[in-house]
Amino acid sequence: MTADPRLTNELKAEVERVLSARDLPPRAWETITAELAAIEPGSPIGDVLEALTAVIREQRGELSWHQSELEQTNAGLLALHAEIDRQRQRTAFLDDVSRASATSLDSVEMLDEVASLVRSNGLADRTRVWTAAGDGLACPADPHRKPDVTTRRALVSHKPVQDGDHRVSVPLTAGPHVLGIFDLHRESAPFVHDDITLAKAVANRAAVGLRNANEYEREHELAERLQRAMLPALASHDELDIVARYRSATRGVHVGGDWYDAFHRPDGKVVLTVGDVTGHGLDAAVVMGKLQNVLRAYAIEGHGPAASLRLVHDLLRGEPGTLFATAVVAEVELGTGVMRWASAGHPPPLVQAPTGEVEFLDVDHGPMLGINIPYDIPEHERALSPGSSVVLYTDGLIERRSSDIDAGMERLAGAFTTCEAVRLEERTEHVLKVMLGGSDHDDDVCLLLCRWAGPERSGETAPA
Repeated sequence: MTADPRLTNELKAEVERVLSARDLPPRAWETITAELAAIEPGSPIGDVLEALTAVIREQRGELSWHQSELEQTNAGLLALHAEIDRQRQRTAFLDDVSRASATSLDSVEMLDEVASLVRSNGLADRTRVWTAAGDGLACPADPHRKPDVTTRRALVSHKPVQDGDHRVSVPLTAGPHVLGIFDLHRESAPFVHDDITLAKAVANRAAVGLRNANEYEREHELAERLQRAMLPALASHDELDIVARYRSATRGVHVGGDWYDAFHRPDGKVVLTVGDVTGHGLDAAVVMGKLQNVLRAYAIEGHGPAASLRLVHDLLRGEPGTLFATAVVAEVELGTGVMRWASAGHPPPLVQAPTGEVEFLDVDHGPMLGINIPYDIPEHERALSPGSSVVLYTDGLIERRSSDIDAGMERLAGAFTTCEAVRLEERTEHVLKVMLGGSDHDDDVCLLLCRWAGPERSGETAPA
């Protein structure tokens, strides 16, 4: 009986599949082919080989199924990892937005930082920021630009509004109020639902920061207006020019305790005072107002600098609370230029001679006002030369976190010696620019300058 060609070919194919990875010599394959061809159908060996072929076929099918399942599982894992990574990037992006929204209390700076994050993270190619202004919107980067229809619709609807697939305007809402609008533009990829959801999350975080910045700016403006309202108007005299400046802290929103004062006494002397109550807030403002008025009253009664400070000290010790103060009082005889002064824990006055040299009057002084310790306030005297300037200031002018007070005093002396301005107002602004510049400062600053022209004024006398 002739061997079944179908069985022969099928057995040969299965054997070749199983042994394909084995390096067998050609003669081995010739022998196997011949042996398989000699098997007769229905013979025991033929039945066994046919059953074996079926087993191999079944196992190959199961293996193929498992491979397919494994590929699907791997694809699912890759997709899961991609989604996890996308969510991680999204979370990190929103965390950066939250930090940017909470870091700065300058509304324009904060919104610019958030817009930069939106662009750098690929949510938009171009952005435009609008802030609420009255009943409309203003663009801080381009004050003359007017919002288009899409932006206005987002303002009115309180919802994101799309203009085609590549533009969306997202409102910055805080409660029932729209504080601004983010206009987002893309050049290629359209905005899909997930992108708009992410843009809303960004806008919600930015809105919180914008609300805080707006409240800070309003409170800071109110605090500064209140502080300035409590400071006196100064008038110069024939023999004595006087200029004073107040600068509120750039951080914090509370009223400070810094003050200055200058007034003419009936005996012909001019009294100058600068002081600083510890702390900030309403309590410091109340104490500051009391001390300023009481110190003026004592000085007008005729008490000298040391006696006036001692009386104020006794008053402050009797007040409830734990606030203290520093102050310096100087009185100048207009006819002679004799200056008497006393200090209670305050930075030393600075005197600039007509020739330009500067000197700090760093002599003995009393402790802070209100401290419950043995108290003694020494009083000092000095004759001014015609054209000399006297400078009183609070510690906010010279103290910085990044440097010590000695370095601040050196900078203050340098600011006066390098100033070429003649008019006292210009010299004052020069000193403030050198000492404060454009940097933030944590404390309020008072600066009072006076220049004694001499008993007979004959034009402007300027330092060299």
